[in-house]
Amino acid sequence: MLQFGQIDRQKDAAPYEQIAQMLRHAITSRQLAPGERLPTETKLAEQFGVARMTVRRAVQELRDEGLLVPASGRGLAVRSVPSIREPWPQEPGYPTEVTVPNFNLWGDVAPLIAQAENIRTRMYVLSGDLHTEVGWQAGEPLVVATLLRTLAGIGLAEADVLGALATRLHLRIPDLDQANELVSAVQGAGQAFAEACGAAQSAADAIRRYVAANSDLSTAKTREPSSPVDD
Repeated sequence: MLQFGQIDRQKDAAPYEQIAQMLRHAITSRQLAPGERLPTETKLAEQFGVARMTVRRAVQELRDEGLLVPASGRGLAVRSVPSIREPWPQEPGYPTEVTVPNFNLWGDVAPLIAQAENIRTRMYVLSGDLHTEVGWQAGEPLVVATLLRTLAGIGLAEADVLGALATRLHLRIPDLDQANELVSAVQGAGQAFAEACGAAQSAADAIRRYVAANSDLSTAKTREPSSPVDD
């Protein structure tokens, strides 16, 4: 069985957070390989010296992050990533693994970096899932509409974050090299937004062409409710 570190009861971080971090590191460092089954809650609880509920809470965090998925039969396994990466082999801008920020380096702002990495990884996982056989089921129009509304909201939130960052940058740039690095980062973000908007426009155009070619399609607004048959 894979050996993990021990819980530090003197730390401010709760035991479940420490367990989640150790499991996360084991997954991202490939000590737990993609597809490998996670030890049972009982075994993990014995190894860490905690209650099963503490382990369960830690494991749930990793499930929420998409790192663990239900295994065949019972239990959980490390998410297999090759099928997700296949559509974009080594394409720039997409993570090849979940990045855990260096808390010793970033200090109090490390959770912000962790949240940003988590969102990016979830978006990547979603895009990969849509290329799988199960993902084809998302072609149902109501599902697509829900996804698009949510993703549009994410885009607005990202724009707000970038705007908030921009108002603070001029107070934090110590030298020219860092200024140039920031310019490149902002330009990369702008290009990503432009490509996303272009993809949305292409999708809208394709749907308009479909509607124009199928003008006899009924709509929810024009469809008349069925009337009861008179006796």
